[in-house]
Amino acid sequence: MSSDTSSIIGATETPPDVNGLPSNFLSIMDITKDRSSTRGRKTGGKTIYTCTACGDKRYDHKANAANHVRNNHPVASRSTRSVSGSQRSISAHFRPVASEDALRNAFNPQAYQEALIGILTRRRVPFSAIEWDEFKQLALACNPYIKDSLITSRRTMVRYIAANYDFYSSEIKDSLTTASSPIHISTDLWTSPHRHSLLAVCAQWVDKDYKLRKALLSLPECAESHSGEAQAQAVIGTLEKYGIQSKLGWHTGDNATSNDTCLESIQRKLMSSHKIKFNAKGRRIRCIAHIINLSLQAFLLASSKEALVAALESASGVTGEELLSQFSEVLASHRKKAAAERNTAKRKNGEPARKHKRKGSTASNTSVISADDFSGVENVPALRKLHGLAVWLSSSSLHQNAWDKAVGLRLGMDNRTRWSSWYQVIDRAIRKKDKIQSFMSDHEEAIGDNRLLVGDWELLGKVHTFLQPFASATLYAEGDDSSISQSLMLMDMLLLHYEEQQKIYQSDEHSDERMVRAIDMGWFILSKYYRLTDEVPVYAAALLLDPRKRIAYIKQNWPKEWHEDTIASATAFWQKEFNYEQPSDHPSTPTSMPPPLAKKPNQLAILSKKLEVRTINASVRDDFTSFINVDATDIPPDCTPLEWWCQPQQRKQYPKLSRMVICILSIPAESSEPERTFSGARRTCSWDRLRITCKTIEMIECTGNWLRQGLIQPLHENGMGLIGIPRPEGDSQDVDDDSGHYFDWY
Repeated sequence: MSSDTSSIIGATETPPDVNGLPSNFLSIMDITKDRSSTRGRKTGGKTIYTCTACGDKRYDHKANAANHVRNNHPVASRSTRSVSGSQRSISAHFRPVASEDALRNAFNPQAYQEALIGILTRRRVPFSAIEWDEFKQLALACNPYIKDSLITSRRTMVRYIAANYDFYSSEIKDSLTTASSPIHISTDLWTSPHRHSLLAVCAQWVDKDYKLRKALLSLPECAESHSGEAQAQAVIGTLEKYGIQSKLGWHTGDNATSNDTCLESIQRKLMSSHKIKFNAKGRRIRCIAHIINLSLQAFLLASSKEALVAALESASGVTGEELLSQFSEVLASHRKKAAAERNTAKRKNGEPARKHKRKGSTASNTSVISADDFSGVENVPALRKLHGLAVWLSSSSLHQNAWDKAVGLRLGMDNRTRWSSWYQVIDRAIRKKDKIQSFMSDHEEAIGDNRLLVGDWELLGKVHTFLQPFASATLYAEGDDSSISQSLMLMDMLLLHYEEQQKIYQSDEHSDERMVRAIDMGWFILSKYYRLTDEVPVYAAALLLDPRKRIAYIKQNWPKEWHEDTIASATAFWQKEFNYEQPSDHPSTPTSMPPPLAKKPNQLAILSKKLEVRTINASVRDDFTSFINVDATDIPPDCTPLEWWCQPQQRKQYPKLSRMVICILSIPAESSEPERTFSGARRTCSWDRLRITCKTIEMIECTGNWLRQGLIQPLHENGMGLIGIPRPEGDSQDVDDDSGHYFDWY
């Protein structure tokens, strides 16, 4: 019997159509007449087929409705055993009940709320999107029975985000207070499109699980002043909010003197309010990318070392983009002033003043420029032509369209405050050299003096070759794997590059006085900031504690007269800050009964003691001097020095030294996190959201940053998820936003 049953069950097939229609057509489709569209015709109206399972699927033609049923609601396969015609006709008239409850139960409100919060914070979509009809239709298209479960009010969504911001602020506070390293911060000041000054306070630390973490802690407004004292007050407020005053580590920022003032003010406030010692000068880390940028600004623009000194002094009181802009403006003004003075002197001596090339001339005068005419590489004819070509392309869409068709790669536009923009323009030009030359031949008259000749291409190649290591160094410093242990090495490499290139252009074969002078200007700035690293011992300590370098790097690459002072400074830092025992350095052992009295040793034990091999005490190995004097060792290529030191075997072997290394190697080499924050906040403050408040921006950017950094993990990523309990209505009050109704939840 069982075998017969199984054979019947196993032999199944799809039921055939009845009169050309699926067998379940009548049970799925509701057939009605639309008499409203007859317009007086003598007919019964148009036949409308509505799918009862889908709800909103309507068809005018029976064939389309039948195809819909076949494709979307197929009848389950059944036994091949014959079914009588009467049975088939009866079953065809039974209409299944739509499983509305099942579809409603399939809706995941937690995942829905998490997705909305991510869209509004991480993707920076305006809050008014919640009320868009298209937003609702998208959700209902996925599940037509959740209309009453959708969030359709931006006010409700604001409270959801505010509740999560408050909740995860406390969670991040717990992570900061239990961190395995100090909390290092990087700050920068930015003026938003709606003309408010915001200070980004970003943190980097190693958590209790020995993983490197990053977070935007706050984005307060500096409304009254941009001074270092005002910035310090905002930073102190952030430290107090998260309870990390005593765990403050090192500060990474640009080279503005306001950062020095800020740290000095923090030092005073921490001592007066919290009795915490903080060495402002020793905790100052200068952004390596900013140093590289200033050095190449000097290479491109400077006409003399006096101009460099004047530019540095003039720009020392501002921060961020303003510093770079003011630095380049002062260099440009000195260049023009120097050129005017040279022309005046020549006229007094009866010499003709240097004139611009006459219009229509195609000769390149790169090779006849004297040292007296030096005024920065940016003023080289080849770069002037390239800049003029970029301006010509941007002046008309017709020019740009012709260029796109012929070359296929946008040239871009150089920016005086960003040397990398020059490099990108030159790089694109060299990559498409053949097509650009052909384009210039076809449009010679329109391009005019901006046509690049053979000598111009040679000089562009020189500049491109010279700038390439700086571009690679900047990208490397911006990466997640970079740390302060690479800062000195990067500057060593770039200084070596300056010196080698200067020798090349001083030789008879490649003599180029302009390049020699430009290299001298860039080297002057880079070496100035290189010397300032002596004031902060963690630079040298980080280099020495990199297992791939140790003392061998210094002995191989630095002058001998530098060795003693560098090692002494790093050793003193170790002795003062880290050479002490902590309870966590050694696992505690349970106390036990005292051992019984030892018996008198026999003669064999005495002889064995004399032959015993002496072992090195673990505390002797756990020493800064011992570690750096061991030969350098390789580590896996996918492992950073910090990750190597965070491994359990290293922490067990070097308990005190690993504390020092984790503290130092977790310091960021550059202040790129504030820059990333501002790039995102610029989209949050778009032109159609200019009424958004600074506190709203702070909440959006912090929540979005925590989602990106993995500090908030949604449920579908096996995390804690976002909380789905909004604040009560009474906890907020109306303020302006992009549509007129945001909340101020402070």
